[in-house]
Amino acid sequence: MTDIRMSTDVRAVLGTDGAAKAGAVTLHHAICLTCQQKIDTDEPANVVVRIGGHVAHIRYAHARCHASAVVEIPEPRTPGRPPAQPDAGMTMQMTAATVEHGNSVLPTLIAELAAPVYAATGTGDGSELLDVLASHVLARGFSPVGRMRQAPAHADGWRATYTTPDGGGVAQLTVAEPDGTLFYTGTINPPAPWIAGVEQFGWSVLYVGTIGLAGLPASSEQKARTRLMREAAAAGQFVGARITVHRTG
Repeated sequence: MTDIRMSTDVRAVLGTDGAAKAGAVTLHHAICLTCQQKIDTDEPANVVVRIGGHVAHIRYAHARCHASAVVEIPEPRTPGRPPAQPDAGMTMQMTAATVEHGNSVLPTLIAELAAPVYAATGTGDGSELLDVLASHVLARGFSPVGRMRQAPAHADGWRATYTTPDGGGVAQLTVAEPDGTLFYTGTINPPAPWIAGVEQFGWSVLYVGTIGLAGLPASSEQKARTRLMREAAAAGQFVGARITVHRTG
């Protein structure tokens, strides 16, 4: 687990539960708030709470780059912006895999932030700390996941496309929200069973939240990935939906 450091002011704003959640993380490939460079897992990181309006975003920074502090930021420029929008500068990682759901093995995408980002609905011990990205998609048709016995419900309007993998097994993936907003664009390494499942069903499960797959070595067996996902589901750490997926080109 990364050595997460918090000032007295930060702890006061987050409250006991919020400080515990913000501190109980291991930062895999996290990007520093200040220098935009990777925070290695074996170096300390400071918690920076950026407060804009009624929302507090929890971010992480190299200890040498930014002190642990509470920072006031300007109100969002767009009127009526929902309070649980991802803060700027976050990096999302996407994993394509096939995952057992009861007796079925289904094509699955897992979206995780390189560094967890939370939003506090208030300050002090009366505040609630929410996963920013999970809150964002819950408002757009996703559902909480407690067990993985079956695929979650379909989320209307979500669309994803992927390209035929190149010689190195790398494909380009684009995921769009119901209103056309770009949720993700980047590369994935889809295993052949994932592609076969998508071709058969026309959809993939998409999980969003804090799972920890990014911290596993590439050589990890599927059993280890499945165990990690089931543990995260039992802890209520991610949400999910089925989304429409098509191949392009």
